[in-house]
Amino acid sequence: MFTSFKELQKEINFTMKSEINLGLERMRRFLEKVGNPQNQIKIVHIGGTNGKGSTLRFLESILQEAGHHVGTFHSPSYEYINDQISVNGAYITDRELMKIIKIFNEKGLDEAGLTEFELQTAMAYYYFAFMKKVDFALIEVGLGGREDSTNVIKPVLSIITNVGYDHIGFLGTTIKEIAAHKAGIIKKGIPVICGEQKAEAKEVIKAEAKTIDSPISFMEEDFSYSLVDREQEGETFSFHSKEKLISDIRISMQGEHQVANASLAIKAYLTLTEKGLARYEENILKRGLLKATHPGRFEVVSRNPLIIMDGAHNDEAMDALVRSMEMCYSNRKVIVLFSALIDKPIESMVKKLEKLASEIIFTSFHFPRAARAENIYHISHHPNKQVEEEWEIALNAAVSRLDEESVLLVTGSLYFISETRSYLTRRKDKV
Repeated sequence: MFTSFKELQKEINFTMKSEINLGLERMRRFLEKVGNPQNQIKIVHIGGTNGKGSTLRFLESILQEAGHHVGTFHSPSYEYINDQISVNGAYITDRELMKIIKIFNEKGLDEAGLTEFELQTAMAYYYFAFMKKVDFALIEVGLGGREDSTNVIKPVLSIITNVGYDHIGFLGTTIKEIAAHKAGIIKKGIPVICGEQKAEAKEVIKAEAKTIDSPISFMEEDFSYSLVDREQEGETFSFHSKEKLISDIRISMQGEHQVANASLAIKAYLTLTEKGLARYEENILKRGLLKATHPGRFEVVSRNPLIIMDGAHNDEAMDALVRSMEMCYSNRKVIVLFSALIDKPIESMVKKLEKLASEIIFTSFHFPRAARAENIYHISHHPNKQVEEEWEIALNAAVSRLDEESVLLVTGSLYFISETRSYLTRRKDKV
């Protein structure tokens, strides 16, 4: 499998741009050349600041359990670029990636001027429509929503998990401005489900839905959950809506934020059944939720020594991570390995981690927007802080110091998690 598009380019020649360049016209023009695959599939479009990936995984697992062929597209990768496009958990193969690039080259890819993410999105739509036909495609928004390259579709359902301060340089500096971007995935007459609680964000999202006559359901207004039990192996809760009461639901992902994500997936499944696109069975729902996993989200990648990975890449995600760590590992010494992108609220994220960490190590990784470890180090006021620019050196040093009374928490940028997770997985396979 390919760890990057540069590796894929060594096998088959094509051009793309690496920068972020919001807008939809390039995508629309190119997709028309390849048969408008996005119009051939039933899509659930999932946006929001946090929880997109977990909500996608919960809904994917439910629909698979119900016997559907389910395609998923997410970013960034967990380990290989192949894993961003999958059907029923099976990643697109190297051969299939190269076949799509060959077809795209014949249709004028060189002249299209697509960015890397636009190319990935186009490949996903083509794959799900023409190569591995799916019953549903679950598509995760890349950045924002309104001008994100995934937003060239008319989905059967839209989900907005929440709105927080993220990608401020691209989406705006206020919750209302960011919410306006997220609300851009709402389509005329298409139902939308939202987990947002902040009044200023809900106001923007409600106004967008009303303007284009889209029925909208909000968590805590139209549906909700109640925690029943919390343990290290997951959560147990009940789901409530005007139509349904579902008790004794169990998930293997930890943290109340995951219960909220699971509740969004339940509401999505119920909405699809109401539209006649899926068949409701409570046992299917419960089995699917329990089986759902999400790599890199409070994931135990090693038990001996104990290593947790979590892509807490903004304030809201960091709050959820700290709560989960305090609940599950309050009896252990926490060693933190942290790296982030320069456009994130690094100072406030570090402050949250400092309350949790016995020791904190700042590092960096090879990515255009990665912050330098030394710059993060100077922000911190932790009494036991260290700096090492090369993350492999920092990671190996941290692992070597672990014992039965400690846990290593690797966190920060999702791109950082992707690199370190891949490294630890390969190292584990060699043992």
